[in-house]
Formats: sequence, C-alpha cells, structure tokens
Amino acid sequence: MDALDQIRPPARPGERLVVRFRLPDTSATDVLGWLEAVDDDSVALSPEPGRSVRVDRRTIVAARRVPPARGGRDPMRTSAEELQRITLPGWVAEHQPLGEWTLRAGSGFTGRANSCLAVGDPGLPVAEAAERVVEFSQAHQIPPWAQVVDDSEPERRLRALGWTDVYVPTDVLVTRLTDLLEDHRPDPRVQLTETLTPQWLAAYQRSRPNSADPEVLRRILESEPPRAFAGVADDGRLVAIGRGHLAADWLGLASIWTDPTWRRQGWAMRVMTALGHWAARHGGRNVYLQVAAENGPAHHAYQRIGFTRHHGYRYLQAPDRRQSTTSW
Repeated sequence: MDALDQIRPPARPGERLVVRFRLPDTSATDVLGWLEAVDDDSVALSPEPGRSVRVDRRTIVAARRVPPARGGRDPMRTSAEELQRITLPGWVAEHQPLGEWTLRAGSGFTGRANSCLAVGDPGLPVAEAAERVVEFSQAHQIPPWAQVVDDSEPERRLRALGWTDVYVPTDVLVTRLTDLLEDHRPDPRVQLTETLTPQWLAAYQRSRPNSADPEVLRRILESEPPRAFAGVADDGRLVAIGRGHLAADWLGLASIWTDPTWRRQGWAMRVMTALGHWAARHGGRNVYLQVAAENGPAHHAYQRIGFTRHHGYRYLQAPDRRQSTTSW
C-alpha cells in the first residue's frame, strides 16, 4: 500500500490532489493537479488544461486530497466597482470606453449589453459624460441608460442631473469557488463545451424567448473567452443549461435554466458544478452571479448553497425620455 492508497475515501478521477514523489537523484518534488487516471503502476494528474503528468507509483512518498479550486482572498474584499469591471467582458457586444465608464450597445438585447457601465471616473464632468451616453444611445437606437452601483458617486451625480430609475434593481451574489464545489464531482451527464452550439442556443431561446438579432445574440453569449456552455441532453435536445465566463480569477454564472418538466431534480446544481470545475482548471477562485433584487426564491436558493450578497446595481434613464418598449 502506498500513500495514494491511504487517501480516504479513495481518490476518484476529477478530484484535485497533491502528490510528492522521488526524482532519480533521490530529491523530492510535488505535482498538484486533477486526477485523470490511476492504475497499479502509475497515476496521471493534470496540473492545467492540456497538460498531463504521469508519476510512477513506486516513487510516491506522500499524497493527499486538496480543495477543488485554488484559494484566494475573501471575495467580499473585492470592491463593487472592481467586480463590476470584472463582469464587463462576460456580457457585451459593441462597446467603447468613456474614461473609466464603458458605453455598450447590443441591438436592445438586455440592459447590461445596452447601457453605459458608469463605474469610476468618466474623465470629464459628469454632465458632459451624461450627454455622451445619450448621444451614443441615439446613434445605436437604444434607450439612454446607465448602469450604476447602488449608492455610488456616479449614481448620485446622475440623479442630480435628473436621471431616474428604470427596470428592476439587481443584486450581485458571490462565493468562493471551492465552497461552491465542496465535494461535488462533475456529473458525466452534463455536457460542456467552450463553443456555442446550435443545441445550446436553441435551449437558451426556450429559456428566454426573444427577437434579438441572431448575430448580436451570438456575439453577447460568446463574448470574450474563456467561456463555457453546459447542458444536459434528453432525446437530442438540452433540458438544462448554464453559461460560465472567466475574467481574472472570477467565474460568472449566467443563463442557468432547467426545462419545467425536469425541475426539482438538482440539474441546476449539476450544471453549476460542471462549470465550476471547468473554471477551477483555468485558475478560477471566486464566483459571482446576478439576480433580480425582487426574486426572493432565487436569493434563498443561492444562499442555501453558500452565496452572499456582495452589492446591488440599478439602471437609470436620462430625463425626459420615454422608457423603451423593448423586452429587456
């Protein structure tokens, strides 16, 4: 019996281990990675995507199970402004900077892709920045909206200019990736790809019927890699889906949906687990997701699996503008 056999319960493929083994010169070194395969003679670990290390079991001197994702600072120590910047590339089509603000347009599909992310300093007086937002919105035929962090300086400045609430406030929830995963291994029934497939897109359209321009919708969903799309198939079509986007070391979870006939069977958690393990292998440490502030059941469900409210944000519209009739 070697050190690998002493791990209890026995190590299983997909778990993260650290293995110490002897080199030919009798010195020792460690390899930290996800267990790929093990047999009587060797163990294969994957320290990172696309790389595998095989260790002769006769050389192993110590082995132990480690948390499923890398550690890191408390996610609550990340400021709301910093986290909003991290979320930016995860859901965007056309965009351009306005100082530290970001002007966004996506043919009217979703508020996040069609509003100015007003975080930080726009690099010019806020009244002038507000006019730039209006001009950009008019040029792209979308309502002049700004997304602001609750109780932030941009919110106060824009309100002073007459900007008012539109749409529903949203809460950003966070947790450590290792806390989300705990001892949950990926379910082989959850398919995962880094490419947006027609099957996944069809399921997304069922989860959120819309008339968005297909090319713009694809551009938003694909955004900037790395990103992954998870799904559970039944008779050729996906009945549960989820999307993950990795920026810095944060995994953003979105588009979590289960067909009504498949609900209350734990598929949403399995989808998030699959995306979490994908993110862990790519360096993820923390997780965020966004939920309408008024959605009490969703808040309760996410709190039960470890999520905590980090901050809230809302959308403001320019004064004397009619609210768009577009489905947001």
